[in-house]
Amino acid sequence: MTKHETVHLDASRSAAVPKDFKSKSLCMLTLLMVTSYALLWLTGTPNMTMPPRLPNIKASFLTHPLNITTTDMSYTSDHTTAAQSTTKHAKEQLTSFEQATDPSTSFYIIVNYKENYTLCDVIEITIQLRTSDNQTKSHGGDFIWVWVYDAAQRASSTADAIIDNHDGTFTAKVTLRWTGQTTVGVSLVHSREIVSRLRHFRETYPARYSYRGNFTGPTQNKTVQQSCHVSQEMYVPIQERYRNMTFCDYSDPKTGFPWFCVKPQEVGCEKYIRHYADRGSAIEFHKTFTSADFVKNYLRPSPITPLYMSHADFMVEPDFGETNMTSATCLSSNERPLCTSELPSRHSQYTPGFYHQDTWTSHICKNRHFTSSDVIECLQNQTIHFIGDSTLRQWYEYLARYVLKDVQETVGPHEKFGPHVAIEKANNISIYFNFHGYPIALRDIDVKQIHYVSEQLDSFTNLDNTIICLCLWAHFTATNLRYYKDRLQSIKDSIVRLRLRNPNVRILIKSANTRSHPPNFDRSNWYAWEIHKVMKQFFSGFPGVTVIDVWDMTIGHRTGYDLHPAIEIISQEMDMFLSFLCPVE
Repeated sequence: MTKHETVHLDASRSAAVPKDFKSKSLCMLTLLMVTSYALLWLTGTPNMTMPPRLPNIKASFLTHPLNITTTDMSYTSDHTTAAQSTTKHAKEQLTSFEQATDPSTSFYIIVNYKENYTLCDVIEITIQLRTSDNQTKSHGGDFIWVWVYDAAQRASSTADAIIDNHDGTFTAKVTLRWTGQTTVGVSLVHSREIVSRLRHFRETYPARYSYRGNFTGPTQNKTVQQSCHVSQEMYVPIQERYRNMTFCDYSDPKTGFPWFCVKPQEVGCEKYIRHYADRGSAIEFHKTFTSADFVKNYLRPSPITPLYMSHADFMVEPDFGETNMTSATCLSSNERPLCTSELPSRHSQYTPGFYHQDTWTSHICKNRHFTSSDVIECLQNQTIHFIGDSTLRQWYEYLARYVLKDVQETVGPHEKFGPHVAIEKANNISIYFNFHGYPIALRDIDVKQIHYVSEQLDSFTNLDNTIICLCLWAHFTATNLRYYKDRLQSIKDSIVRLRLRNPNVRILIKSANTRSHPPNFDRSNWYAWEIHKVMKQFFSGFPGVTVIDVWDMTIGHRTGYDLHPAIEIISQEMDMFLSFLCPVE
C-alpha cells in the first residue's frame, strides 16, 4: 500500500510527536511496568517506582485488520464457566441469513411451571431459538436479554445467569425477589448471524465512524473542512484518491494515541480549530460493506413469547413465616457487606440487584438511599471530577442541578462537551465535568479543549479530599477492542502515578449502560456489551479503583431503553456511587 505523506503537528500544543523508542528501551520499560504492577498487587498500596508513560508508538492496530482467535460472545453472566459460555474458532465464519434466528417462531418455557411461587424461589427458563421456517437452530451465539417485572409495583430484575448451550437453546435462571404478580420478559437483541457480522465489521473496519475538522481558511470568514479520524486509512475502501493524500498528524505527544486529518491544500495544519462528528458520511461508508440482507435482519430487539401463553406470568407469595419482603433470606441486608472498593462489580451467584417501587437493592453490597441532606453530608469539603462521556455528564447534572442547593455553576462553551464547574460554597463542595479525548461523536468542539483522560489525570496536583469518576464507552463502539484496551491501559498507568502522588484519592469507574436500538449499527448494544466486559476485566480488583456496574440497572426498567437513562434510573445509579463514598449512615 502506498505510504501517506504526514505532517507531524499538534494544533493545540504546537509540539512535535517524538519518534518511536527502540526495541531495547521498550523491553526495559515493559519490564519496569510489570514489576511495578506486581508490587502494587502484592501490597495493595502504591509503594513502587512510578511507571513510565507509554512510548509514542503509532497505532498499527487500526490500519491492519485482525486475524486472531475470536470468542462466541453470547450474553452470559460473569460467573458462567468458560466451557458453557465460549466457543473458540480460528476465524469467524459469516453464516447465511437463510438460517437466521426468527423471534416470531422462537419461544421460551418455564421449566416445571407453577401458577404460584414462593419469594426467593429460583425459576429456570429454557429459550428455544428457531428459524423463519420453524427449524430448530443448532448453534449458539445469539445475543438475548432475560428479565422479570411487575409494572404495577415498578419492579424488575435481570436473570442471575443466561447460559448459551450452543445447540440453539439458552438456559436462564431468575431469583424471585418481590411478592405479587410477576411476568417474564425475553428479547432477542441480535441473532447469531448479525453478531458474527458485527464482529467482522469491528475488526475489518476499525475506523468506521466519520469525523471532520474545520480549518481557518485563507481568507477572512472562510473555513475549510477535511476528514479526520484515528487512522490514516479512514476512507481508503471507498475513496481511492485518499491513498496519496497528505495528512496532518495531531497524535498525542505523551500517549501516542493517533488523530489525523487530511491536510487542506489552501492552509497549513496549524489552522485546525474545530471538531465535528459526520454521521452522514458514516452512513454512506457503511453502505459500501453492508448487504441488503444485513440491513433487513438488523432488527430492533424483538420479544420472544412463551410456548404456552398462559405461562407468561405467575404469582409470588411470601415464604412461610415471613411477613414482609425485606426479611426474606435472599433479600436480607445482613448478608451484604458495606460498599467498599475491594468488592467485585458483580455477585458470584446473583444479578447485581433489582428494582422495587423504582428503588434499587444491590446484591453487591448494602447500598444506601440518600436524601439531599445525606448527599451534602457525604460530599462536604470534597472535590469531584467527572471525566468521560455524556452518560457520566448525567451524574454531574444530577448533583449540580437536582440535588445540591445554592450552586454557582459555570457552564462551558459547549453544553454537551463542557467543561462545566459547579460550586456549593456553604459546604465547600466542588464538582467538575470534562469530556474524554478523541474519538468524540459531537459537533462544533474547540480542539484546544480536547484532552485525553490520562493527560487530565496526570495534570492533577492538589488531590486532598478528591474523588475522580471516569466513564468511556459510548464513543468507542465504532472502534475495535484493541484500540479500546490501549486507551484503558493508558488510564490504568495514569491511575498508578496518581496514587503515588496521593494514595488516598478515591477513583470510581462507571460502566456502560444499554440504549435504544439505533439504525446506525455502530451503536449496537452488542458493541456496548463487549466494551462493558473489557472495562470490567481491566479494572475489577485493581487497587484503589471501584467499578460501578450499571448495565443490569438499565435492562427491563419500566422507563425503557435510552442512551441517557431516565432520572428514575440515574437517581439509583447515584445512590450506588454515593454508597461507595459514604457506606455508613
